[in-house]
Amino acid sequence: MSQILLLTNNPLNEQAFEVRLRQLGHEVFTSKLMINLCLSQNSKHDIIHMFDLIILSETLANAEVKELLETLSTCATPILRKSDERLEETDLEEWKEQGLTEWIVSQPTLEVLREKLSCEKVRKEGNIVFLPKAEDKRPMSAFSLSGGEVKLFELLFQQKKTVPREEICLRMWNRGKSNSSMSQLSVMVKHLKDKLAGQGIEGPIIETCWGRGYRLHESVYDQVYLDNADEKLVKQQ
Repeated sequence: MSQILLLTNNPLNEQAFEVRLRQLGHEVFTSKLMINLCLSQNSKHDIIHMFDLIILSETLANAEVKELLETLSTCATPILRKSDERLEETDLEEWKEQGLTEWIVSQPTLEVLREKLSCEKVRKEGNIVFLPKAEDKRPMSAFSLSGGEVKLFELLFQQKKTVPREEICLRMWNRGKSNSSMSQLSVMVKHLKDKLAGQGIEGPIIETCWGRGYRLHESVYDQVYLDNADEKLVKQQ
């Protein structure tokens, strides 16, 4: 059983969905007022850590969802988006790059909802991210990455700011913004995030700044430093 926070602009809209969650044995707290708490940059989100899962209702505009994902990025709590819309895989990857864990339809069958909530990427132990001490930083060469992934990481690491997608494509492949290059970049960002997370990097890793580009989360600089990674990387093509 999980404690679920359901954020919505209209609690009455969520009654049928709440029933489904409770049928699966979950405890549900539905709130409109807590949206402002989650959007507060100064909030430490102590209350948020009480929940195992956050679900964002289809009553929230996409702009609200993007803002919530940005402010909740320091929490390890999985975040799901409930919607009447079914997404294409590429669109779903865009949302996941911003911090979304999973996408669920607003009227799922009980079986589909059960599996969405029980998948490994949703069932995380604990909600607080503990970062290593500065002296525990690891060299870039210690990670198993492809040459392209190392190049992308170093580019973001050295900039220490949001890097536009077009600039990344030019520096990575010497070509400008196009559907194919944007798709290739999106896939590479996802693979890099997954690999670093799988090799022990804690917390958010790469942030998607909607309409602008990508940047490394500040927590990464507390865990990794650049060395002669190009000479020692293990390629996984």
